[in-house]
Formats: sequence, structure tokens, C-alpha cells
Amino acid sequence: MSGVLELSGIAVRFGGNEVLKGVDLSVGPGFTGLIGPNGAGKTTVFNVVTGYVRPTGGTVTIGGERIPAGRPAAVARKGVRRTFQTPRLVAELSVEANVLVGLDAGASTLADYLGLSRAAREARARVRELLEAFGLAERAAEPVGNLPLGSQKIVEVARALAPRPRVVLLDEPAAGLSAADVTRMVEPLSRIGEREELSILIIEHDLELVARLCPRIAALHFGRILAEGTPAEVVAHPDVVEAYLGAGVAAVDT
Repeated sequence: MSGVLELSGIAVRFGGNEVLKGVDLSVGPGFTGLIGPNGAGKTTVFNVVTGYVRPTGGTVTIGGERIPAGRPAAVARKGVRRTFQTPRLVAELSVEANVLVGLDAGASTLADYLGLSRAAREARARVRELLEAFGLAERAAEPVGNLPLGSQKIVEVARALAPRPRVVLLDEPAAGLSAADVTRMVEPLSRIGEREELSILIIEHDLELVARLCPRIAALHFGRILAEGTPAEVVAHPDVVEAYLGAGVAAVDT
């Protein structure tokens, strides 16, 4: 069965360096994990999907419709949003304003947001809903730069969710976070994702978190998908053990 997001034969070459080598990946509703060592090409996969890198071969489709290569704004209009390994927020703007930036359709400026139009009312309601869900409502007026890293990563996730996208790409959202911050991020994200029927592709080195969130994962190594399946199946796959996890690794509990 095909997914909402489909990558078929994606190849990327930078000069003489072949970063992706015919990647096929299907992402359906819910969480799908993408694991692999540093340098495997995981972030390049995200950059291809979001239009920041033009592939040298292959296609990306959403809902069966081919998305334009190398055109981030056009991809965003198809309902794709992402986060980054290091949050890309405007430190001087408030938490609320940073989430508002995600609403780039309808009420797309602060003036619109503060207005009385229906779009402005809906924008305010959406931002409040997300900040409350992630436990940030009381800090809405603070400059986002005042928040610790964990809270800034949560703000970026909220911003990605603001326009009710179809596909969300999360690039190492738990990296550097405490267990408490991971819970603050994951629990609301899971509820919202299920309610809004999101397709979420997550890059993460925390295999315990991946196993908890993702019914299916794929392992990427040297630009190729080595294995796909349940977390337990992929972690136990001989090629994955040899190439990424190392000998003697135990199967992930699911």
C-alpha cells in the first residue's frame, strides 16, 4: 500500500560524492522513523523532500501528486513542514510570534494576526491551541531566545504544526533534550498527529524513542536503505547490525 509521502529512486550527487543512491521510502499516516549513522544521508532526504536540494534522479510524490524539485515555497504549499537539528527561530520575537510564522497562508503577518478578520481569529485560536497543548501558553509573550533549548525545540515543532500540514519532517527533535522535555514534546505531538491524521517522518538517534513512536522505521547507510520494517525487525537485521549498530546489540523492545 502506498503512503502519503513517496520517495522513488532518489539520487543526490554533490560533485563526485554520491550522497543518496536510489532511495525508496514510503511514509503513511502516523510516525515513520529514519535511522542511520551521521553522514548516512538522512538530512539530505529531508532537504530533497522540502525542495532545498534538487535530486539528480528519482521522484517525490504527496498523495500521488509529484512535488516540484528544488522549489521550497511550492513544496510548502503542498502541505509539507519541517524542523531542523538546531532550532531556526527569531530570538527577538515572542514565542507566540514564532509559532505564527508557520501560518503563512491566510493570516500570514502580525498585522493580520492582530486584526478582526475571520482569518485573524482562526490564526489566534490555532496559535493558542498549540501553545496550550505544549505547555507554553504562559510564556507566549516572552522572546523565544529567553527559553532553554528544550522549549525552543518544542516551539519549532508547534510552528511546523501551525498550518495543519499533511506531512511533517522532524530532524532529531529529541537531541540534547532531557527526558522531561522529550515527554513535553512527544505526548502533545502524538495526540495532535493522530487527531489531524498527519504523516510524520522523524530522524532520531534515540532508538528507544523511535521504537515507542514509530510502527515502521527504515535504516539508511551510505545513501542506501538497508532495511525497513518494525523497529525490532530493523534493529535485528544483520546488515543494520553490521553497518550501524555494531555486534551484540539487543533487539529493541516494542
